Amino acid sequence: MSELQDVGNHCVHCGCDTAFRSGNFVNRIPADDGEKVGFMCADCQCVECDRCSQPTLEYWTGIGDNMIATGEAVCDDCLTPTESKIAWET
Repeated sequence: MSELQDVGNHCVHCGCDTAFRSGNFVNRIPADDGEKVGFMCADCQCVECDRCSQPTLEYWTGIGDNMIATGEAVCDDCLTPTESKIAWET
């Protein structure tokens, strides 16, 4: 097994600086990609909303009685009023 390359405060995916005062410190998470160890920036953590196709860091899946299809990632803006009510009550 090879040793992981430590990239310090850089994102293991895009390489951007995530150090304090870089503008990318908030929402970074520790990460590795199997070759490098460091952090993952917020942009690289985003997933595409399955309804509007926009990147989102915060999303919902499997709310309530499967109101959102299994595996579907949905941003707050795309929740129906019923889904939103259930999501925020749970």
